[in-house]
Amino acid sequence: MVFPGRFSTGCLRCRQRKVKCDETKPSCKRCQIYGKPCSGYTDQFHFRTTLTKSSFERRASGSSDSTTASSSSTNFISFTGPKPTKKATKAAKAKNAATSPKRPPVMRPPQGIMAALEPSYEQTSLCYFVRRFISPYGNDGFPGHLSFLPALYNHAEQGLLETATLSVAQMAAYNRFGGEKFREQSYANYGRTIKMMQETIRSEDDAADDRVLASILLLCTLKDISGEGSGDPNEHAPGLFYLLEKRGLAQIATSRGIELFLLGVIRLQVYSFLHEDDTYSDPGSIASVLGLFNPLIRAMSMMCRVLRLRHRLRRYMHFHLNFGFSSEHGRSPGSRDPSDGAKECMRVLKECFAVLDDFDVWDSEVTSYWENTFEGRTLPPTALGAVASQAEYNFYDAETACTICLIRSARLILLMAMLQYHGAVQLASNEGYSIGNDAAWADCVAVLEQDVRKIISDILACVPYALGDLDPHGSPTSTQHDGAGAIVIVNTIRLVAFCAYATDEQVARAKEILFRMNVVIGIRSAEPWKGFDKEGLGKKWADEQAFLREMSIAGSPWRATDDSDASPSQQYTPSPTTVNFEYVF
Repeated sequence: MVFPGRFSTGCLRCRQRKVKCDETKPSCKRCQIYGKPCSGYTDQFHFRTTLTKSSFERRASGSSDSTTASSSSTNFISFTGPKPTKKATKAAKAKNAATSPKRPPVMRPPQGIMAALEPSYEQTSLCYFVRRFISPYGNDGFPGHLSFLPALYNHAEQGLLETATLSVAQMAAYNRFGGEKFREQSYANYGRTIKMMQETIRSEDDAADDRVLASILLLCTLKDISGEGSGDPNEHAPGLFYLLEKRGLAQIATSRGIELFLLGVIRLQVYSFLHEDDTYSDPGSIASVLGLFNPLIRAMSMMCRVLRLRHRLRRYMHFHLNFGFSSEHGRSPGSRDPSDGAKECMRVLKECFAVLDDFDVWDSEVTSYWENTFEGRTLPPTALGAVASQAEYNFYDAETACTICLIRSARLILLMAMLQYHGAVQLASNEGYSIGNDAAWADCVAVLEQDVRKIISDILACVPYALGDLDPHGSPTSTQHDGAGAIVIVNTIRLVAFCAYATDEQVARAKEILFRMNVVIGIRSAEPWKGFDKEGLGKKWADEQAFLREMSIAGSPWRATDDSDASPSQQYTPSPTTVNFEYVF
Protein backbone atom coordinates (compact mmCIF):
# COMPACT_ATOMS: atom_id res chain seq x y z
CA MET A 1 0.00 0.00 0.00
CA VAL A 2 1.44 3.35 -1.04
CA PHE A 3 0.94 6.35 1.25
CA PRO A 4 -0.26 9.19 -1.05
CA GLY A 5 0.65 12.20 1.10
CA ARG A 6 2.50 13.63 4.06
CA PHE A 7 2.17 11.71 7.29
CA SER A 8 0.56 13.64 10.15
CA THR A 9 2.86 14.08 13.12
CA GLY A 10 0.22 15.63 15.39
CA CYS A 11 -1.11 14.18 18.61
CA LEU A 12 -3.67 11.38 18.59
CA ARG A 13 -6.64 13.58 19.58
CA CYS A 14 -5.95 16.20 16.89
CA ARG A 15 -5.64 13.39 14.34
CA GLN A 16 -8.96 11.93 15.43
CA ARG A 17 -10.66 15.35 15.25
CA LYS A 18 -8.92 16.09 11.94
CA VAL A 19 -7.66 19.46 13.11
CA LYS A 20 -4.19 21.00 12.82
CA CYS A 21 -1.97 20.24 15.82
CA ASP A 22 0.74 22.63 17.03
CA GLU A 23 2.83 19.52 17.90
CA THR A 24 3.99 20.89 21.26
CA LYS A 25 5.57 18.17 23.42
CA PRO A 26 4.69 16.40 25.66
CA SER A 27 1.08 17.60 25.09
CA CYS A 28 -0.15 20.04 22.46
CA LYS A 29 -1.45 23.48 23.44
CA ARG A 30 -4.53 23.11 21.24
CA CYS A 31 -5.89 20.37 23.48
CA GLN A 32 -5.06 22.46 26.57
CA ILE A 33 -6.91 25.52 25.23
CA TYR A 34 -10.13 23.58 24.67
CA GLY A 35 -9.89 21.60 27.89
CA LYS A 36 -9.35 18.22 26.23
CA PRO A 37 -6.80 15.67 27.50
CA CYS A 38 -3.97 15.26 25.01
CA SER A 39 -3.38 11.60 24.12
CA GLY A 40 0.27 12.21 23.28
CA TYR A 41 2.27 11.32 20.19
CA THR A 42 2.94 7.93 18.67
CA ASP A 43 3.54 6.70 15.17
CA GLN A 44 0.59 4.40 14.57
CA PHE A 45 1.51 3.74 10.93
CA HIS A 46 4.65 1.76 10.00
CA PHE A 47 5.95 2.41 6.52
CA ARG A 48 8.67 0.48 4.65
CA THR A 49 11.97 2.31 4.76
CA THR A 50 14.30 2.61 1.75
CA LEU A 51 16.02 -0.73 1.12
CA THR A 52 19.80 -0.84 0.73
CA LYS A 53 22.08 -3.73 -0.05
CA SER A 54 23.34 -3.99 3.51
CA SER A 55 19.89 -3.89 5.02
CA PHE A 56 18.70 -6.53 2.59
CA GLU A 57 21.58 -8.79 3.55
CA ARG A 58 20.85 -8.28 7.26
CA ARG A 59 17.18 -9.16 6.80
CA ALA A 60 18.05 -12.20 4.70
CA SER A 61 20.57 -13.37 7.28
CA GLY A 62 18.10 -12.91 10.11
CA SER A 63 15.42 -14.80 8.22
CA SER A 64 17.78 -17.68 7.48
CA ASP A 65 18.86 -17.93 11.10
CA SER A 66 15.31 -17.95 12.39
CA THR A 67 14.30 -20.59 9.86
CA THR A 68 17.20 -22.83 10.82
CA ALA A 69 16.48 -22.41 14.51
CA SER A 70 12.86 -23.21 13.97
CA SER A 71 13.67 -26.34 11.99
CA SER A 72 16.12 -27.60 14.54
CA SER A 73 13.83 -27.00 17.47
CA THR A 74 10.89 -28.58 15.74
CA ASN A 75 12.58 -31.72 14.34
CA PHE A 76 15.16 -32.10 17.15
CA ILE A 77 17.96 -32.42 14.60
CA SER A 78 21.48 -31.84 15.77
CA PHE A 79 24.21 -31.44 13.22
CA THR A 80 27.39 -32.75 14.74
CA GLY A 81 29.05 -33.85 11.53
CA PRO A 82 30.54 -31.81 8.78
CA LYS A 83 28.79 -28.70 7.52
CA PRO A 84 26.10 -29.58 4.94
CA THR A 85 26.62 -28.48 1.40
CA LYS A 86 24.49 -25.79 -0.25
CA LYS A 87 22.77 -28.43 -2.35
CA ALA A 88 21.76 -30.46 0.73
CA THR A 89 20.49 -27.36 2.54
CA LYS A 90 18.40 -26.37 -0.45
CA ALA A 91 16.89 -29.87 -0.66
CA ALA A 92 16.02 -29.84 3.06
CA LYS A 93 14.26 -26.48 2.77
CA ALA A 94 12.22 -27.72 -0.19
CA LYS A 95 11.21 -30.84 1.75
CA ASN A 96 10.10 -28.81 4.80
CA ALA A 97 8.09 -26.41 2.63
CA ALA A 98 6.27 -29.31 0.98
CA THR A 99 5.41 -31.14 4.20
CA SER A 100 4.55 -28.21 6.57
CA PRO A 101 0.99 -26.74 6.34
CA LYS A 102 0.65 -23.24 4.88
CA ARG A 103 -0.69 -20.59 7.26
CA PRO A 104 -2.33 -17.44 5.94
CA PRO A 105 -0.68 -14.24 7.11
CA VAL A 106 -2.41 -12.46 10.01
CA MET A 107 -3.32 -8.89 9.04
CA ARG A 108 -3.42 -6.57 12.03
CA PRO A 109 -4.75 -3.10 11.18
CA PRO A 110 -2.96 -0.21 12.84
CA GLN A 111 -4.49 1.20 16.01
CA GLY A 112 -5.27 4.54 14.32
CA ILE A 113 -7.45 2.88 11.70
CA MET A 114 -9.35 0.98 14.37
CA ALA A 115 -10.05 4.24 16.20
CA ALA A 116 -11.41 5.78 13.02
CA LEU A 117 -13.95 2.98 12.68
CA GLU A 118 -15.57 3.87 16.00
CA PRO A 119 -18.88 5.81 15.70
CA SER A 120 -18.39 9.59 15.72
CA TYR A 121 -20.87 11.09 18.18
CA GLU A 122 -20.03 14.57 16.96
CA GLN A 123 -20.73 13.87 13.30
CA THR A 124 -23.91 11.93 14.07
CA SER A 125 -25.34 14.69 16.24
CA LEU A 126 -24.31 17.49 13.86
CA CYS A 127 -25.85 15.82 10.82
CA TYR A 128 -29.10 15.16 12.66
CA PHE A 129 -29.35 18.68 14.11
CA VAL A 130 -28.65 20.47 10.83
CA ARG A 131 -31.02 18.25 8.89
CA ARG A 132 -33.91 18.68 11.33
CA PHE A 133 -33.59 22.03 13.09
CA ILE A 134 -31.96 24.32 10.51
CA SER A 135 -34.05 26.06 7.86
CA PRO A 136 -32.81 25.68 4.27
CA TYR A 137 -31.07 28.82 3.11
CA GLY A 138 -33.30 30.94 0.85
CA ASN A 139 -31.91 33.13 -1.90
CA ASP A 140 -34.48 35.87 -1.23
CA GLY A 141 -33.13 36.68 2.24
CA PHE A 142 -36.32 35.78 4.12
CA PRO A 143 -35.36 34.95 7.72
CA GLY A 144 -35.68 31.34 8.79
CA HIS A 145 -34.31 29.48 11.80
CA LEU A 146 -30.50 29.53 11.91
CA SER A 147 -30.30 29.09 8.14
CA PHE A 148 -26.89 30.79 8.20
CA LEU A 149 -25.32 28.25 10.59
CA PRO A 150 -23.82 25.85 8.00
CA ALA A 151 -21.97 28.79 6.42
CA LEU A 152 -20.56 29.98 9.76
CA TYR A 153 -19.60 26.59 11.17
CA ASN A 154 -15.94 25.66 10.66
CA HIS A 155 -15.21 21.95 11.00
CA ALA A 156 -11.49 22.64 11.35
CA GLU A 157 -11.94 24.70 14.52
CA GLN A 158 -13.31 24.18 18.00
CA GLY A 159 -14.24 27.78 18.74
CA LEU A 160 -17.22 29.34 20.48
CA LEU A 161 -19.78 28.73 17.73
CA GLU A 162 -18.61 25.19 17.05
CA THR A 163 -18.75 24.22 20.72
CA ALA A 164 -22.21 25.77 21.18
CA THR A 165 -23.47 23.97 18.08
CA LEU A 166 -22.13 20.65 19.35
CA SER A 167 -23.83 21.18 22.70
CA VAL A 168 -27.31 21.68 21.27
CA ALA A 169 -26.79 19.09 18.52
CA GLN A 170 -25.77 16.40 21.01
CA MET A 171 -28.79 17.14 23.19
CA ALA A 172 -31.05 16.88 20.13
CA ALA A 173 -29.41 13.56 19.25
CA TYR A 174 -29.89 12.35 22.83
CA ASN A 175 -33.63 13.09 22.64
CA ARG A 176 -33.86 11.27 19.31
CA PHE A 177 -31.52 8.29 19.65
CA GLY A 178 -30.88 7.98 23.38
CA GLY A 179 -27.39 7.20 24.55
CA GLU A 180 -26.04 8.72 27.73
CA LYS A 181 -22.83 9.74 26.00
CA PHE A 182 -24.73 12.28 23.87
CA ARG A 183 -26.12 13.95 26.97
CA GLU A 184 -22.80 13.95 28.82
CA GLN A 185 -20.99 15.49 25.88
CA SER A 186 -23.75 18.08 25.50
CA TYR A 187 -23.38 19.30 29.08
CA ALA A 188 -19.59 19.28 28.81
CA ASN A 189 -19.69 21.41 25.67
CA TYR A 190 -22.27 23.69 27.29
CA GLY A 191 -19.87 24.41 30.13
CA ARG A 192 -17.05 25.15 27.69
CA THR A 193 -19.33 27.43 25.68
CA ILE A 194 -20.32 29.46 28.74
CA LYS A 195 -16.67 29.89 29.72
CA MET A 196 -15.64 30.98 26.23
CA MET A 197 -18.68 33.26 25.97
CA GLN A 198 -17.78 35.05 29.19
CA GLU A 199 -14.21 35.56 28.03
CA THR A 200 -15.36 36.89 24.65
CA ILE A 201 -17.86 39.37 26.07
CA ARG A 202 -15.37 40.48 28.73
CA SER A 203 -12.70 41.22 26.15
CA GLU A 204 -15.20 42.94 23.79
CA ASP A 205 -12.86 42.24 20.87
CA ASP A 206 -15.26 40.13 18.83
CA ALA A 207 -18.43 40.58 20.90
CA ALA A 208 -20.35 42.08 17.96
CA ASP A 209 -19.43 39.24 15.60
CA ASP A 210 -22.23 37.17 14.06
CA ARG A 211 -20.72 34.00 15.49
CA VAL A 212 -21.04 35.26 19.06
CA LEU A 213 -24.71 36.23 18.70
CA ALA A 214 -25.45 32.95 16.94
CA SER A 215 -23.86 31.09 19.85
CA ILE A 216 -26.24 32.69 22.37
CA LEU A 217 -29.21 31.83 20.16
CA LEU A 218 -27.98 28.24 20.08
CA LEU A 219 -27.84 28.17 23.87
CA CYS A 220 -31.45 29.41 23.96
CA THR A 221 -32.36 26.63 21.53
CA LEU A 222 -30.68 24.18 23.90
CA LYS A 223 -33.10 25.30 26.63
CA ASP A 224 -36.04 24.44 24.35
CA ILE A 225 -34.66 21.08 23.30
CA SER A 226 -33.58 19.99 26.77
CA GLY A 227 -36.77 21.34 28.40
CA GLU A 228 -34.73 22.83 31.23
CA GLY A 229 -36.64 25.70 32.81
CA SER A 230 -39.53 25.22 30.38
CA GLY A 231 -37.42 26.84 27.67
CA ASP A 232 -37.09 30.06 29.66
CA PRO A 233 -34.16 32.10 28.24
CA ASN A 234 -33.69 34.11 31.46
CA GLU A 235 -30.03 33.13 31.83
CA HIS A 236 -29.14 34.49 28.41
CA ALA A 237 -31.48 37.50 28.14
CA PRO A 238 -29.02 40.09 29.55
CA GLY A 239 -26.19 38.95 27.27
CA LEU A 240 -28.47 38.74 24.26
CA PHE A 241 -29.79 42.25 24.92
CA TYR A 242 -26.24 43.58 25.34
CA LEU A 243 -25.05 42.13 22.04
CA LEU A 244 -28.06 43.34 20.05
CA GLU A 245 -27.58 46.86 21.38
CA LYS A 246 -23.83 46.77 20.76
CA ARG A 247 -24.31 45.69 17.15
CA GLY A 248 -26.59 48.66 16.52
CA LEU A 249 -28.37 49.55 13.30
CA ALA A 250 -25.59 48.12 11.14
CA GLN A 251 -26.73 44.57 11.87
CA ILE A 252 -29.84 45.08 9.72
CA ALA A 253 -27.72 45.70 6.61
CA THR A 254 -27.42 41.99 5.71
CA SER A 255 -29.91 39.15 5.45
CA ARG A 256 -27.93 37.20 8.04
CA GLY A 257 -28.00 40.20 10.38
CA ILE A 258 -31.77 40.57 10.01
CA GLU A 259 -32.34 36.90 10.80
CA LEU A 260 -30.08 37.08 13.85
CA PHE A 261 -31.83 40.23 15.05
CA LEU A 262 -35.35 38.85 14.62
CA LEU A 263 -34.52 35.55 16.34
CA GLY A 264 -32.88 37.46 19.18
CA VAL A 265 -35.86 39.78 19.67
CA ILE A 266 -38.24 36.80 19.69
CA ARG A 267 -36.20 35.20 22.49
CA LEU A 268 -36.24 38.45 24.48
CA GLN A 269 -40.01 38.71 24.07
CA VAL A 270 -40.45 35.19 25.42
CA TYR A 271 -38.48 36.29 28.46
CA SER A 272 -40.58 39.47 28.77
CA PHE A 273 -43.82 37.47 28.61
CA LEU A 274 -42.77 34.91 31.22
CA HIS A 275 -41.31 37.38 33.71
CA GLU A 276 -43.43 40.49 33.00
CA ASP A 277 -40.19 42.39 32.57
CA ASP A 278 -39.92 44.92 29.73
CA THR A 279 -36.25 45.69 30.36
CA TYR A 280 -34.99 43.66 27.40
CA SER A 281 -38.00 43.71 25.06
CA ASP A 282 -36.68 46.24 22.49
CA PRO A 283 -32.86 46.48 22.45
CA GLY A 284 -31.72 49.92 21.37
CA SER A 285 -35.26 50.75 20.19
CA ILE A 286 -34.11 49.32 16.86
CA ALA A 287 -37.45 47.65 16.17
CA SER A 288 -39.33 50.87 16.89
CA VAL A 289 -37.13 52.96 14.59
CA LEU A 290 -36.68 50.59 11.65
CA GLY A 291 -40.24 49.32 11.86
CA LEU A 292 -41.28 52.33 9.80
CA PHE A 293 -39.41 50.91 6.80
CA ASN A 294 -39.50 47.13 7.24
CA PRO A 295 -42.85 45.38 7.95
CA LEU A 296 -41.12 42.36 9.49
CA ILE A 297 -39.30 44.54 12.00
CA ARG A 298 -42.49 46.57 12.49
CA ALA A 299 -44.22 43.35 13.53
CA MET A 300 -41.55 42.86 16.21
CA SER A 301 -42.16 46.44 17.38
CA MET A 302 -45.90 45.80 17.69
CA MET A 303 -45.19 42.67 19.70
CA CYS A 304 -43.05 44.75 22.10
CA ARG A 305 -45.90 47.23 22.51
CA VAL A 306 -48.33 44.39 23.19
CA LEU A 307 -46.21 43.03 26.03
CA ARG A 308 -45.84 46.45 27.63
CA LEU A 309 -49.59 47.05 27.49
CA ARG A 310 -50.33 43.61 28.90
CA HIS A 311 -48.03 44.19 31.84
CA ARG A 312 -49.52 47.62 32.56
CA LEU A 313 -53.06 46.23 32.48
CA ARG A 314 -52.11 43.42 34.84
CA ARG A 315 -50.49 45.83 37.28
CA TYR A 316 -53.56 48.09 37.28
CA MET A 317 -55.88 45.11 37.66
CA HIS A 318 -54.04 43.64 40.65
CA PHE A 319 -53.68 47.04 42.29
CA HIS A 320 -57.38 47.82 42.00
CA LEU A 321 -58.52 44.34 43.01
CA ASN A 322 -56.43 44.61 46.17
CA PHE A 323 -57.30 48.21 47.10
CA GLY A 324 -60.60 48.83 45.35
CA PHE A 325 -61.59 50.82 42.29
CA SER A 326 -63.50 53.80 43.61
CA SER A 327 -62.08 54.14 47.11
CA GLU A 328 -59.31 56.39 48.32
CA HIS A 329 -56.90 53.50 47.72
CA GLY A 330 -58.04 53.21 44.11
CA ARG A 331 -55.80 56.03 43.03
CA SER A 332 -52.62 55.23 41.19
CA PRO A 333 -49.40 55.22 43.19
CA GLY A 334 -48.20 58.78 43.66
CA SER A 335 -51.52 60.29 42.56
CA ARG A 336 -53.48 62.78 44.65
CA ASP A 337 -56.76 62.34 42.81
CA PRO A 338 -58.55 58.98 43.30
CA SER A 339 -59.93 59.26 39.78
CA ASP A 340 -56.46 59.35 38.25
CA GLY A 341 -56.22 55.57 38.37
CA ALA A 342 -59.36 55.17 36.25
CA LYS A 343 -58.12 57.77 33.78
CA GLU A 344 -54.81 56.00 33.37
CA CYS A 345 -56.57 52.70 32.79
CA MET A 346 -58.74 54.36 30.15
CA ARG A 347 -55.64 55.65 28.37
CA VAL A 348 -54.05 52.21 28.40
CA LEU A 349 -57.21 50.61 26.99
CA LYS A 350 -57.39 53.21 24.22
CA GLU A 351 -53.81 52.41 23.33
CA CYS A 352 -54.73 48.72 23.23
CA PHE A 353 -57.46 49.41 20.68
CA ALA A 354 -54.98 51.50 18.67
CA VAL A 355 -52.58 48.55 18.52
CA LEU A 356 -55.41 46.28 17.34
CA ASP A 357 -55.99 48.74 14.50
CA ASP A 358 -52.27 48.62 13.71
CA PHE A 359 -52.49 44.84 13.35
CA ASP A 360 -55.29 45.25 10.81
CA VAL A 361 -53.22 47.80 8.89
CA TRP A 362 -50.23 45.47 8.93
CA ASP A 363 -52.31 42.62 7.51
CA SER A 364 -53.47 44.80 4.62
CA GLU A 365 -50.14 46.46 3.79
CA VAL A 366 -47.76 43.53 4.10
CA THR A 367 -49.04 41.85 0.92
CA SER A 368 -47.34 44.38 -1.37
CA TYR A 369 -44.13 44.06 0.66
CA TRP A 370 -44.15 40.29 0.13
CA GLU A 371 -44.66 40.75 -3.62
CA ASN A 372 -41.89 43.32 -4.05
CA THR A 373 -39.30 41.86 -1.67
CA PHE A 374 -39.65 38.08 -1.53
CA GLU A 375 -40.09 36.86 -5.06
CA GLY A 376 -41.78 33.49 -5.38
CA ARG A 377 -43.07 33.32 -1.81
CA THR A 378 -46.72 32.89 -0.98
CA LEU A 379 -48.65 35.94 0.18
CA PRO A 380 -49.98 36.32 3.71
CA PRO A 381 -53.72 36.83 4.25
CA THR A 382 -55.11 40.34 4.19
CA ALA A 383 -57.53 40.01 7.10
CA LEU A 384 -57.91 38.24 10.42
CA GLY A 385 -59.50 34.82 9.96
CA ALA A 386 -58.61 34.50 6.27
CA VAL A 387 -56.10 31.70 6.85
CA ALA A 388 -58.71 29.34 8.30
CA SER A 389 -61.79 30.48 6.37
CA GLN A 390 -60.03 30.39 2.99
CA ALA A 391 -57.79 27.40 3.62
CA GLU A 392 -58.62 25.88 0.25
CA TYR A 393 -57.31 28.98 -1.55
CA ASN A 394 -54.43 30.24 0.63
CA PHE A 395 -51.17 28.29 0.75
CA TYR A 396 -47.96 29.23 2.55
CA ASP A 397 -44.30 28.38 2.69
CA ALA A 398 -42.88 27.37 6.07
CA GLU A 399 -41.27 30.71 6.94
CA THR A 400 -44.37 32.74 6.03
CA ALA A 401 -46.55 30.40 8.10
CA CYS A 402 -44.25 30.83 11.12
CA THR A 403 -44.42 34.61 10.74
CA ILE A 404 -48.23 34.56 10.70
CA CYS A 405 -48.26 32.40 13.85
CA LEU A 406 -46.00 34.85 15.69
CA ILE A 407 -48.07 37.90 14.70
CA ARG A 408 -51.33 36.18 15.62
CA SER A 409 -49.92 35.09 19.00
CA ALA A 410 -49.06 38.70 19.90
CA ARG A 411 -52.59 39.75 19.03
CA LEU A 412 -53.96 36.87 21.11
CA ILE A 413 -51.96 37.98 24.16
CA LEU A 414 -53.29 41.53 23.90
CA LEU A 415 -56.93 40.48 23.48
CA MET A 416 -56.79 38.10 26.43
CA ALA A 417 -55.28 40.83 28.64
CA MET A 418 -58.07 43.24 27.67
CA LEU A 419 -60.78 40.67 28.33
CA GLN A 420 -59.28 39.74 31.68
CA TYR A 421 -59.07 43.37 32.78
CA HIS A 422 -62.67 44.03 31.80
CA GLY A 423 -63.78 40.91 33.65
CA ALA A 424 -62.01 42.10 36.80
CA VAL A 425 -63.77 45.47 36.51
CA GLN A 426 -67.14 43.74 36.26
CA LEU A 427 -66.44 41.80 39.44
CA ALA A 428 -66.00 45.14 41.20
CA SER A 429 -69.12 46.68 39.65
CA ASN A 430 -70.89 46.50 43.02
CA GLU A 431 -68.71 49.45 44.04
CA GLY A 432 -70.27 51.51 41.30
CA TYR A 433 -67.09 51.53 39.23
CA SER A 434 -67.17 51.20 35.45
CA ILE A 435 -64.99 52.06 32.48
CA GLY A 436 -66.82 53.81 29.70
CA ASN A 437 -70.22 52.90 28.32
CA ASP A 438 -71.37 49.53 29.65
CA ALA A 439 -73.77 48.88 26.75
CA ALA A 440 -71.08 49.58 24.18
CA TRP A 441 -68.65 47.41 26.11
CA ALA A 442 -71.04 44.44 25.88
CA ASP A 443 -70.95 44.55 22.08
CA CYS A 444 -67.23 45.28 22.06
CA VAL A 445 -66.40 42.28 24.24
CA ALA A 446 -68.37 40.00 21.94
CA VAL A 447 -66.26 41.20 19.00
CA LEU A 448 -63.03 40.70 20.94
CA GLU A 449 -64.04 37.14 21.84
CA GLN A 450 -64.75 36.34 18.21
CA ASP A 451 -61.37 37.76 17.22
CA VAL A 452 -59.73 35.41 19.73
CA ARG A 453 -61.36 32.41 18.07
CA LYS A 454 -60.34 33.63 14.62
CA ILE A 455 -56.76 33.99 15.80
CA ILE A 456 -56.70 30.45 17.16
CA SER A 457 -58.17 29.08 13.93
CA ASP A 458 -55.58 30.95 11.85
CA ILE A 459 -52.71 29.67 13.98
CA LEU A 460 -53.81 26.04 13.80
CA ALA A 461 -54.36 26.35 10.04
CA CYS A 462 -50.75 27.54 9.63
CA VAL A 463 -49.16 24.70 11.59
CA PRO A 464 -49.14 22.11 8.74
CA TYR A 465 -47.23 24.58 6.57
CA ALA A 466 -44.87 25.62 9.37
CA LEU A 467 -43.95 21.99 10.12
CA GLY A 468 -43.69 21.01 6.46
CA ASP A 469 -46.70 18.70 6.32
CA LEU A 470 -48.05 20.73 3.38
CA ASP A 471 -45.94 22.29 0.65
CA PRO A 472 -46.44 25.88 -0.61
CA HIS A 473 -49.00 24.53 -3.08
CA GLY A 474 -51.13 22.87 -0.42
CA SER A 475 -50.15 19.30 -1.33
CA PRO A 476 -49.23 16.77 1.38
CA THR A 477 -45.50 16.34 1.72
CA SER A 478 -42.85 15.46 4.26
CA THR A 479 -39.79 17.42 5.24
CA GLN A 480 -36.75 16.61 7.30
CA HIS A 481 -36.44 20.06 8.89
CA ASP A 482 -39.76 20.14 10.76
CA GLY A 483 -37.84 21.05 13.92
CA ALA A 484 -36.91 24.46 12.49
CA GLY A 485 -40.51 25.62 12.33
CA ALA A 486 -41.36 23.88 15.59
CA ILE A 487 -38.72 25.84 17.51
CA VAL A 488 -40.18 29.13 16.21
CA ILE A 489 -43.86 28.43 16.99
CA VAL A 490 -43.65 26.17 20.06
CA ASN A 491 -44.61 28.95 22.50
CA THR A 492 -47.48 30.04 20.24
CA ILE A 493 -48.98 26.55 20.41
CA ARG A 494 -48.53 26.51 24.18
CA LEU A 495 -50.63 29.68 24.40
CA VAL A 496 -53.40 28.11 22.32
CA ALA A 497 -53.39 24.84 24.29
CA PHE A 498 -54.40 26.67 27.47
CA CYS A 499 -56.52 29.50 26.07
CA ALA A 500 -59.89 29.93 27.78
CA TYR A 501 -61.69 30.69 24.49
CA ALA A 502 -60.33 27.74 22.54
CA THR A 503 -62.91 25.08 21.76
CA ASP A 504 -62.41 21.50 22.93
CA GLU A 505 -61.45 20.54 19.39
CA GLN A 506 -58.89 23.34 19.17
CA VAL A 507 -57.37 22.43 22.54
CA ALA A 508 -57.12 18.78 21.50
CA ARG A 509 -55.45 19.77 18.23
CA ALA A 510 -52.96 22.03 20.03
CA LYS A 511 -52.06 19.26 22.48
CA GLU A 512 -51.51 16.85 19.58
CA ILE A 513 -49.08 19.33 18.04
CA LEU A 514 -47.25 19.74 21.33
CA PHE A 515 -47.03 15.97 21.74
CA ARG A 516 -45.49 15.67 18.29
CA MET A 517 -43.00 18.44 19.04
CA ASN A 518 -42.06 16.85 22.36
CA VAL A 519 -41.89 13.15 21.55
CA VAL A 520 -41.26 12.97 17.80
CA ILE A 521 -39.21 16.11 17.12
CA GLY A 522 -37.54 16.19 20.53
CA ILE A 523 -38.40 19.65 21.90
CA ARG A 524 -38.88 18.83 25.57
CA SER A 525 -40.27 22.28 26.43
CA ALA A 526 -43.29 21.57 24.21
CA GLU A 527 -45.80 21.15 27.02
CA PRO A 528 -48.80 23.27 28.09
CA TRP A 529 -47.98 26.16 30.41
CA LYS A 530 -50.01 24.52 33.16
CA GLY A 531 -47.38 21.84 33.50
CA PHE A 532 -44.86 24.33 34.87
CA ASP A 533 -46.89 26.05 37.58
CA LYS A 534 -44.46 24.95 40.28
CA GLU A 535 -41.66 26.89 38.61
CA GLY A 536 -43.86 29.94 38.09
CA LEU A 537 -43.21 29.87 34.34
CA GLY A 538 -46.38 30.50 32.40
CA LYS A 539 -48.37 30.48 35.64
CA LYS A 540 -49.65 34.01 35.01
CA TRP A 541 -51.08 32.95 31.66
CA ALA A 542 -52.64 29.87 33.26
CA ASP A 543 -54.17 32.01 36.02
CA GLU A 544 -55.60 34.44 33.46
CA GLN A 545 -57.28 31.66 31.52
CA ALA A 546 -58.63 30.03 34.68
CA PHE A 547 -60.13 33.38 35.70
CA LEU A 548 -61.80 33.82 32.32
CA ARG A 549 -63.20 30.29 32.44
CA GLU A 550 -64.72 30.98 35.85
CA MET A 551 -66.28 34.16 34.50
CA SER A 552 -67.73 32.20 31.62
CA ILE A 553 -69.18 29.51 33.89
CA ALA A 554 -70.62 32.13 36.24
CA GLY A 555 -72.44 33.76 33.34
CA SER A 556 -71.01 37.22 33.82
CA PRO A 557 -73.36 39.97 32.56
CA TRP A 558 -70.66 41.47 30.35
CA ARG A 559 -70.77 38.36 28.16
CA ALA A 560 -73.43 38.65 25.48
CA THR A 561 -73.82 34.88 24.99
CA ASP A 562 -71.75 31.84 25.79
CA ASP A 563 -71.31 30.66 22.22
CA SER A 564 -67.98 28.88 22.55
CA ASP A 565 -69.52 25.60 21.38
CA ALA A 566 -71.75 27.12 18.73
CA SER A 567 -71.03 26.85 15.05
CA PRO A 568 -69.69 29.92 13.23
CA SER A 569 -73.12 30.57 11.72
CA GLN A 570 -74.76 30.47 15.17
CA GLN A 571 -72.26 32.70 16.95
CA TYR A 572 -73.32 36.22 17.72
CA THR A 573 -71.89 38.64 15.17
CA PRO A 574 -72.51 42.31 15.95
CA SER A 575 -72.94 44.62 13.04
CA PRO A 576 -69.89 46.84 12.46
CA THR A 577 -72.14 49.88 12.78
CA THR A 578 -73.21 48.87 16.29
CA VAL A 579 -69.68 48.63 17.65
CA ASN A 580 -67.73 51.84 17.82
CA PHE A 581 -64.61 51.63 19.95
CA GLU A 582 -64.58 55.38 20.42
CA TYR A 583 -68.12 55.23 21.82
CA VAL A 584 -66.98 52.67 24.39
CA PHE A 585 -65.19 55.45 26.25
